[in-house]
Amino acid sequence: MTRFQSIRLTALVVALVATACSSESGDSSSTIAPVSTTTSSAASATTTTTVPGVAMPVFADDDEMVAVDPDVTIGMLENGLTYYIRRNTRPGTRAQLRLAVAAGSALEDDDQRGVAHYLEHMMFNGTESFPANELVRVLERFGSEFGPDINAYTSLDQTVYELEVPTDTDGILETAIDVLFEWSNRATIDPVEVDAERGVMLEEWRLRSQSFFGRYFDEVSDVLLAGSSYEGHDPLADEDELAVTSVETLQRFYRDWYRPDLMAVVAVGDFDVDEVEQLIRTRFEALEPPSTIRPRPELAAGSFSEPGFVVLTDPESPNAFVELNYPLPALDQRTIGSARQELALVLAFDMIVTRLDEDSRRGDTSFFNPSFAANPFVDGQRTPGLAASADPSDLVDTAAALLEEVRRALLHGFRSDELERAVAGIRSQVELEFESVRTKQDGQYAEDYVAHFLTGTPIPSAESNRDLAMRLLEETTPEQVTETFRATIQSTAPLVIVAGPEFAAADIPDEATLRQVVAEAAVAELEERAADEAGAEQLMVRPDPVEIVSRSQLVPLAPTVLELANGVRVAYVESDIAADAVAMQATSPGGWLLLPDEDVLEAQLIGSIVFESGVAGFDQVALARFLSGEVAQVFTSIEESRETIVGSAESDDLELLFQLIHLYFVEPRADGQALDALVGELRPLATDRDRIPFLALADQVLRSRYGGDARYLPIPSVEDLDAFDLARAIEIQQERFADASDFVFTFAGDFTAGELEDLASRYLGTLPGGGEPESAGTGQPAAPDGVVYEVVDSGDGALGAVFYQFSQEIEATSEVRLTVPLLESILNQRLTALLREDLGATYSPFVTIAIQDEPIEIIEAIVEVSGDPDGLQPIADALLTDLADLAGSGPTADEMAIAVEQTVRDYELIGNQFWLDLMTRYVPNPDLDPGEVADRIPDTMSLTSSDVRALAAALLTLDDYIRVDLVPVG
Repeated sequence: MTRFQSIRLTALVVALVATACSSESGDSSSTIAPVSTTTSSAASATTTTTVPGVAMPVFADDDEMVAVDPDVTIGMLENGLTYYIRRNTRPGTRAQLRLAVAAGSALEDDDQRGVAHYLEHMMFNGTESFPANELVRVLERFGSEFGPDINAYTSLDQTVYELEVPTDTDGILETAIDVLFEWSNRATIDPVEVDAERGVMLEEWRLRSQSFFGRYFDEVSDVLLAGSSYEGHDPLADEDELAVTSVETLQRFYRDWYRPDLMAVVAVGDFDVDEVEQLIRTRFEALEPPSTIRPRPELAAGSFSEPGFVVLTDPESPNAFVELNYPLPALDQRTIGSARQELALVLAFDMIVTRLDEDSRRGDTSFFNPSFAANPFVDGQRTPGLAASADPSDLVDTAAALLEEVRRALLHGFRSDELERAVAGIRSQVELEFESVRTKQDGQYAEDYVAHFLTGTPIPSAESNRDLAMRLLEETTPEQVTETFRATIQSTAPLVIVAGPEFAAADIPDEATLRQVVAEAAVAELEERAADEAGAEQLMVRPDPVEIVSRSQLVPLAPTVLELANGVRVAYVESDIAADAVAMQATSPGGWLLLPDEDVLEAQLIGSIVFESGVAGFDQVALARFLSGEVAQVFTSIEESRETIVGSAESDDLELLFQLIHLYFVEPRADGQALDALVGELRPLATDRDRIPFLALADQVLRSRYGGDARYLPIPSVEDLDAFDLARAIEIQQERFADASDFVFTFAGDFTAGELEDLASRYLGTLPGGGEPESAGTGQPAAPDGVVYEVVDSGDGALGAVFYQFSQEIEATSEVRLTVPLLESILNQRLTALLREDLGATYSPFVTIAIQDEPIEIIEAIVEVSGDPDGLQPIADALLTDLADLAGSGPTADEMAIAVEQTVRDYELIGNQFWLDLMTRYVPNPDLDPGEVADRIPDTMSLTSSDVRALAAALLTLDDYIRVDLVPVG
């Protein structure tokens, strides 16, 4: 697998605003000489073309290093190998292991293109102690799915291998550490296995490169990395490079770069630290460095000296958009100064995005959905920036608007009122990060330590991280943020990326046009933005509580069930599975199946429109400002046979969550700007849905399954979008949510029973209720009889796929519900072994089996396999033969044992969503027995191969299915 790192604003801050010591910051001073600026005599107090001098703020503690969390044991063996070990009991009885190698595709020689990634695959095709595919089989027995790209990734800078194993079974942890050791120096790289894997590698290239986003990443990375040590070293080799990959080139890369001084072993989990440290020392001390050490080159990609441009007109582009990146060298993340500098940049871009977003929501722009954007392909470069979607005819204006807003910030800086809101949002995230450390999972710690080894990302304790973050936020001023932003942005030039669908090629601006836009924006006279008006102090008046009519338990499980005076039922579970977090969902029978056909699209889309419109007297801009620094969110939807509400909040914002739920019932909004933005997203897809391969595939599958019923298609037609009736849509929303008495509200999370019950009685108990209960809508088309076979021609690349759907009306008894995940696991095992490992015909088969209870009881299995478009029939033949064998003979004992172990291990991991789904199923259905959930582990272990065979025979019928093939046009 190739991994392009991703950045989220809050995650970036929490990671970089890491903490160590408590020294006071010094006064700001200038240490960087200003660069030349554009000046104009037209400058005034509010309108100027002069960017003030560039000077990066400097503080006394900038060079101080961030201290390492004392709760992690870090050591280095004599051979240079580093290790990180931490005891952690979340989720418990498990361990997360990593082998991190500071070697990626950027270290390949000229004759080794794609070898780093190919070598990653070969680790799962044989080591000295685990020949061929035996390693995968051994690890699957531990209860997890294993294989290349499930347990490993390769980037330009690094390769990382990942294992999750149970610690409550003797010998497994020791074997897992043995596996890491085998990967580090004992891969066999057998010529037969190398040739067998070539087809899998080729299929991965098809999937990742022969699509719009593959072409987008290729084009953008080529420009960003041009002239750097990364240039020309994409981890993913093309078909010509794969054809000449040899055992010798693989072995040479393995010998040169898989060595102790470039490796780290990470172990986090429910174990004794001293024992694990001894295991690692005993095993890895035997690892010897190569006789000749190749120096690892410094890898870096820096700033731009002049603007760069990427214009991509692509038949498969889902929409039209503009993106700005500002390429910058990587910071030394280990210091407080870097944390302060990155925090200022994050705040600056957050404020710019907020400005653009508010303009868009007011209808003042030609673009929609502005956002922070980055293309961090490598560790040696940062690329902060902006993006926005638009109609293709508005791309020039959109590019100008983004560039001008950056310039406005350079000219006038940032105001204290907008900085206060941005700081409040980051502060809330920092607090949440601190509170959630008591439930931080093994895998999160493991990823932190991998990042520390490979990039120097700080790993402070939770308390010191919070303390420094809060101090830096408290010290942050508009002047500091402005100076940091100016010094940073003016040290580089923008990369302007414009992309759009091929059918709108005439509207896509060329490079010359964009170059002119950049030049004009650089000297634009822009007014300073006015200060914001004060907003409301409360969302709504707190209602008086109503009576709780009854209280009961969902025996034999934990949930408490309340009935309120208005008929509303509330079920809840107190849980600290996720610290400082609350999740909720509510459902009511009904849905758009109860509506006439002409109202269905309005019902399907109104939830998204309501969510983007604010609530009650707050438009979306006012609501976002009111919720600044708070974490609470609610989304309503009208589904096929029910109405649904989902929401989440921090524990401290639980009352806000209840207020939002209440207001979305009684005062929803539907603003025209929200509709325009949604239609703007959907219109390019609706204009020519057949041009995007997997959308065309989905469209045909749904047409085949539902007989062409337009209500079930993934994208509405342009005509239906144009005829959308917003007034009728909000009427439908109000009608479907007019009576709360047939809703069951479920809550799970970190709260107290007393608080939850009080808020429920106030905000849910005062909702309108008392009406007649509804039944779920009916009328879903039945699955077609017999075999339905269609071919979809879409895309001009080399993508192909075969898709099967099996649908049968099978009674979903307790035994069947337990057998479904076993059958799904066994199908994944068998098809991966057959189609990937034996035939080398696909990258990764996809299998899923779902039980639908309403509007009709049905079980559906989906099998999707990508492959060479010219080789789909052999894949289909092999697949059906294997399904017939499973339905006739059942799984092997080994397949059954692996499926049971994987399923039981999954059942042991219980999150808030588990409780929400459980309460949603059993509270409104008193005839069902919740005990089946309490007993699901022993009941699963009692199932037999015969049970799986029987379900396979009933579901995977070879004379009754839908098959759709995807092939390129022509």
